Amino acid sequence: MEKKQSIYEQVKETLAVASHFIIASPLKLPPKVVAVAKYLALALGVLEAVENGITKGGEDED
Repeated sequence: MEKKQSIYEQVKETLAVASHFIIASPLKLPPKVVAVAKYLALALGVLEAVENGITKGGEDED
């Protein structure tokens, strides 16, 4: 049985899908929209990396 996602995880996943859809869209979108989508995808990637680092207990601390 699939684990139920929290609202935070649902919003994060929805934003990730939407930003990837905008970046990969074959439509001619305004450059500002594409730039915002790229920054959003980057921020979500950094957030995910930080969350994974926290859940692993910070094994790679310097």
